[in-house]
Amino acid sequence: MDSTLLKGLDIFERAVNAERPVTVSELARAMGLPKSNIHRTLTTLTAAGYLQHDPIERHYTPSLKPVILGQQVAARYPFRASLMPHLEALAAETGETAAFALPMAAGMVFLAHALPGRSLAAVLPENARYDPGDTAFGQALEPGAGHALRPDHPERHTFELAIPLAEGGLPALGAIGLVGPASRFDADKVPAQLSALIAARARAMAQAEPVAP
Repeated sequence: MDSTLLKGLDIFERAVNAERPVTVSELARAMGLPKSNIHRTLTTLTAAGYLQHDPIERHYTPSLKPVILGQQVAARYPFRASLMPHLEALAAETGETAAFALPMAAGMVFLAHALPGRSLAAVLPENARYDPGDTAFGQALEPGAGHALRPDHPERHTFELAIPLAEGGLPALGAIGLVGPASRFDADKVPAQLSALIAARARAMAQAEPVAP
């Protein structure tokens, strides 16, 4: 096992998951490593295009290169490819954006979405990460939840309805759901939307493949 590579990946992930730019000193303290060691790795990651360095503020932030690479991987991810037809059918049936989110250590990550055929739609962008409690997709994965509904998110101004992507008591692969403008939320439509979600889940699970965290 290449310990140097593992250390570099750890530093890179810390920079990506940080909520603000990181400095050499912060990473050195957090990881218990010499500043020279951290600086050398950050310089290498910057030279390779994975990080950006602000020489005035002396901090580092992720570049767009990981985003582009992530989009390429997601587009070819087998489970995403098999799920997309079901999301597209769900969006067409309900007139709202259909999405799939995957639980990871850093939060709920939106792996795929399909837009409805209407001019006004709401989207939780692919690769976006949210605290599980901040979205119905994360709340739907809580034990015994069954489904979760957020009629109006106070910041995104969206409504979200989600259910676990699972069957037969097995662990959930993630959450599948609908997202739309809060102004279009209609409580009377929720039962039909929930039925459409359950039917889409059954179709998707019939051909589901394991999803790696």
